[in-house]
Amino acid sequence: MDKLFYSFEIAFKHLCQFSAIHQILFLIIIGAFFSFKDWKTYLLIVLALCSGSILGLSLAIFKAVSLTKETINLLAIVSLIIVSLNGIFSNRITTLHYNIFVLIGIMQGFVLSLHYKAILGSSFKFTSYLGYNLGSFSSFLLISFLSLLVCTLIITVFKTDKHKISLVLAGLGLGVASMMYF
Repeated sequence: MDKLFYSFEIAFKHLCQFSAIHQILFLIIIGAFFSFKDWKTYLLIVLALCSGSILGLSLAIFKAVSLTKETINLLAIVSLIIVSLNGIFSNRITTLHYNIFVLIGIMQGFVLSLHYKAILGSSFKFTSYLGYNLGSFSSFLLISFLSLLVCTLIITVFKTDKHKISLVLAGLGLGVASMMYF
């Protein structure tokens, strides 16, 4: 049970640190895309992202797909670019977006696998694996919910258009992605 809580804490702290800025930023962009009245769609998007993340982490841990660190870092950049471009060019969610967020989740699962293997080792232990997935899922929900809350408050207080906030955050995401690449 201690390994479950330990791995939960590791994943949660990792995703809530500034060193994981690309993961935090794409969660913020996702949260800015919605308002509280869209909570069902928002929850489905986060669940699609988390299920993809679990799949990507599983593929990496069970060595079903072997990627180099450089390729995984490129996947992090690509996922941030996709979410940013989605925020720029799209103002609604369709079934295609759910599939895209599952793919983004798979990419993020590979990114998380780097941290998982560095801290917990490459051997599979169910309690560590479960705790890590629960910790990453909890931090995904917390960060994107806080983003949803802050953006809703900004829209309400300053009477700002939701799409303008999405554009600003998406531009920030593209800037961070280009800095990560170069």
